[in-house]
Amino acid sequence: MQILSITSGKGGVGKTSIVCNLAARFGQLGKSVLLIDADLGLANVDIIMGVTPKATLEQLFRGEKTLAEILTPGPPGVTVLPSGSGVKELTHLSDEQVMHLMQALEELDQQFDILLVDTGAGIGKNVLDFNAAAQDVLVVTNPEPTSITDAYAIIKVLARDHGVRRFKLIVNSVRSPKVARDVYRTITTVADRHMSDVPGLNIEFLGHVMYDENVSLAVLDRKLLVIGRPDSRASLCIADLADRLLEESGDRPMTGNMQFFWKRLLQQPQA
Repeated sequence: MQILSITSGKGGVGKTSIVCNLAARFGQLGKSVLLIDADLGLANVDIIMGVTPKATLEQLFRGEKTLAEILTPGPPGVTVLPSGSGVKELTHLSDEQVMHLMQALEELDQQFDILLVDTGAGIGKNVLDFNAAAQDVLVVTNPEPTSITDAYAIIKVLARDHGVRRFKLIVNSVRSPKVARDVYRTITTVADRHMSDVPGLNIEFLGHVMYDENVSLAVLDRKLLVIGRPDSRASLCIADLADRLLEESGDRPMTGNMQFFWKRLLQQPQA
């Protein structure tokens, strides 16, 4: 199983739109995907996906629903595990709650090729823990200086405090590929200067997504970009990102499964 977390240093950079469209694109390519909305407390995967969950993680943790009752079918090949929006308790999961979810998900391990985890933005405990448990961390930023600074910040914290060494950078909403490369160069230059003591640190440029008004129109329509507007500039960029991720997954063995992910999550240092 390929386990990818998608994160950002700040909100509003288009992270959830990218992860939802990546999930749908993987499904179009014949992969079976589980998308976990781990932006706990401020969940909106269901909105962008255009699905209406009958229940969420909130009901699972309260013992009101089973896992089967909250798993929500998405586009072909995609299953969504929805979180709760505006639920403060979900932003501070206990080890017991994580263990409960891990046990519930154990039976699904053989059903999916890819596990996508849409984390929250920033450097809160849940965000850091979910990212540290994944095989690869995809960091989404845009060309705004504050977004670049915050993207570097989350890379720094994950690398120094949580032992994460592999990062893949996606630069969203760019006017040209050169702008995306400049953003990548800025982040890696700062990392080389201030994190040279972190062994094995690897920040890879995965790609970019062009600025495209179709992105916001797709959200308003509640129809995913890669499905409703497959020939748009941003959609073609998403398809390229998906192709690269699948190509890389074939180049190296997958060392984890769903149990591996949740056990690593539980092993993260406590605040």
